[in-house]
Amino acid sequence: MNKIFKLFSILSLVTIVFFACTPDEYQLKAPLDKSAVKFSVTVDATNPNKFILKSETPNAQPYWVTPVGTSVKLNDTIVIPFPGKDTIMYSVETPGGIVTAEPYAFEVTTIDAAYVSGQMWTDLTGGINKSKTWVLDLDANGVSKYFLGPFYYGGIDAKTGPWEWDPKFSDIGWAGVSKGDYGTMTFDLIGNANFKSDNKMFPDLSGTGKFMLFPGTKQIITYGAQFLHDKAQGGNVLNWNAKMTINALDADHMQVIAISGTNAWYLYNYISKDYYDSH
Repeated sequence: MNKIFKLFSILSLVTIVFFACTPDEYQLKAPLDKSAVKFSVTVDATNPNKFILKSETPNAQPYWVTPVGTSVKLNDTIVIPFPGKDTIMYSVETPGGIVTAEPYAFEVTTIDAAYVSGQMWTDLTGGINKSKTWVLDLDANGVSKYFLGPFYYGGIDAKTGPWEWDPKFSDIGWAGVSKGDYGTMTFDLIGNANFKSDNKMFPDLSGTGKFMLFPGTKQIITYGAQFLHDKAQGGNVLNWNAKMTINALDADHMQVIAISGTNAWYLYNYISKDYYDSH
């Protein structure tokens, strides 16, 4: 969440710079005194994860920067689904320029059960107060139990358009990827959105952190740990902690798109530990 906050803080700065660079002939009025910038943030009486934002500065355009995005509405409502400490920034655009109030600091201590009740959350984690463990679809014998191989190749050709190659592991001996037990990764909703990766082939890629799922755009991002992967091909991925598109997800199978360059990507294939153990 802090990364999202920082990103939108940068956007706020860009906005300020833009107005500061207005041509000289447009002379700004005296800026509004900071004490005159008024807003309120109220925690919903029935849901401690819901915050009601209200701009109370007359004749001014509000600009909110929150952990879940930005808003220019006079009144807005946001939901912070997971526990943690964060801030809400409130600025106003006036004839005298942009003025930013002192940030509103808060702490959330609960998970919003309704927010994480969707099918993608359940398929990925097992549901609220539960966990689910996943493995790369490749074992020590070089066998993939559901997909053709542990990853596929994809991209966009300038002449022919999108393409995808789904090779078997046995067909890509040249790729330098070792067969083996790549360990496990676990997503849970026990107290927070937690993520743990235990990469047995490359322990330096293991870690413990958090994750965020975006069902509306079918994307996921992890913090403090990475999806299970190899180094020979997985090392070409630009950023394993970037937002990645979930190409497919059900209770036992998951396919994630990992960007490796302009119009180039891998599709990494995972199966649930339960599926692995029963097949």
